[in-house]
Order: sequence, then structure tokens, then C-alpha cells
Amino acid sequence: MNYTIIIRPIIGAVIGYVTNWIAVKMLFRPLNPIKIGKIKLPFTPGIIPKNKERIAKAIGDTISNNLLTEDAIVNSLLSEEKEKIIKEKIEKQLTKCSNENSIKENILKIVEEDTYSNAVNVINDSLADNIVKTLKEENIGNMIASQIEIAAKEKMQGSMLRIFGINSIISNISSEVSIKINEYIDANGKEIVSNIINKKIDELEETKVSAITRKINDSEIDVVSIIMNIYNKIMKEKLTEILKAINISNIVTDKINSMDMLELEKLILTIMKKELNSLVNLGALIGFVLGLLNLMF
Repeated sequence: MNYTIIIRPIIGAVIGYVTNWIAVKMLFRPLNPIKIGKIKLPFTPGIIPKNKERIAKAIGDTISNNLLTEDAIVNSLLSEEKEKIIKEKIEKQLTKCSNENSIKENILKIVEEDTYSNAVNVINDSLADNIVKTLKEENIGNMIASQIEIAAKEKMQGSMLRIFGINSIISNISSEVSIKINEYIDANGKEIVSNIINKKIDELEETKVSAITRKINDSEIDVVSIIMNIYNKIMKEKLTEILKAINISNIVTDKINSMDMLELEKLILTIMKKELNSLVNLGALIGFVLGLLNLMF
């Protein structure tokens, strides 16, 4: 019996199988360069460890530019199915919040008290700054003094005091009043405004959620529709800014770069184990076919 007919295709299959098996292993191994003296052996480290940063960036860019694109995210978040889910969650949350607890009590169920207090202080400070800034820009002292001057001159109409140039005196007084009011606002405005805001916040904190809910229901305001309109507006007009701030590409790149090579190898093999095994088996098949063809020539 001529064993050559059997041996050559088998040898070809073994060579093809082993060659592809080694090629697959060289995707990940060795993990580090191997050196003999000062000479680094070629193909070390493996292809993926050697090009990890470039591969991570390529994957990040691909996901950001081709998969999780702005259009794809908008279409997903604004789909009828997603809007229905979000609407149901909002309705559920609003029903859940319609209790006899105060606004502050409900908020403290979600965030820590320190976080809440800091947020209130930031809001108060920001509002006070902006209100005082507006008062200064509008020259509120001059506005008040002008009204005082107008009222005083109206009172003097037909009075004998006009003969003594009282209007001129009132104008001079008005100018001084304007200066004094602006100086007072500059020195004390923020404290006064901040105290007023704090008082209003304290009142709002103690308001029962159920009372607000009843007022909304009595006014027939569709809160869910308002929230959904805000949601749609943000998705359509602000998503670009949000995605730029998030930077999906950098997140993916940093995540892959921070992964240990063994962890990355396990992840890739979990995803592509079937395909890589098929590649190895294909090598055996091609080797077997080439062995058969070799018998013909």
C-alpha cells in the first residue's frame, strides 16, 4: 500500500493547523519583548501587546465615529419605544414623590446632606451675585433717585417754594441719593439679597410635595409633557455638546489601555473564540487540500 497518498495530505493538514495555531497565539504572546543579550527577538512581544495603544485608539475612534454616532444615539433616545419607557418612569417617579414629606426630605433620600447643603450654597451665591450685578448694571440708585425727584417736584407744583429754586435743590439731593444708594448696594447688596434668597429656600424646603402636586393638578399643567419636551429639546439641540464633553472615543481608548494584557486577551478570546478556532481548523483544511494537490504534480 502506498502510504504517501495518505501521509502527504495529513502532514499538510498538521502543518496548516500548527501554523495557524501559532499565528493566533502570536496575536497575544509573548506579552513582553524577549531579548538574547542586547538583541530583541523579532515578533516579540505579540502583535496586540506591541500595538496596544494604536489598537485602543482605532477601536475608540471606530466606536465613536461609526457605531455610537450622534445620529445613532439621537435616533435611539428619541425612538417611540424609548420615549414611552422614559415617560412611564417619569410618571412613576412623580407618583412616588407625591407624598407628605417636604421637598428637602425627598431630596435627602437621593443625595447626602453635605452635598445638598453645598448645592444650596452655590445656588444662593450665584443668584445673589447675578442679582446684585444686574442692580449695578441698571444703576438702580439712579432709578430710585429719579423717581424721588419726580415725586418731589410734582408735590411742589404751584408751591411758593418754587420761587426759591427748590427744584434745583431737589435735583442736587437726588444726585447725592443716587450715589449713596449705589454705594450701599455695593457694600451690602449681596448680603441682603442672599438673606432673602435663603428665606425663600427655607420656605420652599418645608413645602410638602403633595401640596405642589395638588397645585399642579388644579392648574391642569401637564408636567410629564413639559419634562418630555425639555428632554427632546436637550437631545436635539445639546447632544453634540454632551458627546463632546463625554468623548466616547477617549473613554474606550483609556479603558482598553488600562486593561491588563491577560484581561484583554481573555476578553478578545471570549468574543472571538469560535472564529479563531475556525481559522486554525481552516489552516488544517487548506494544508490537507494542498497535500492532495501535491500528489497530482
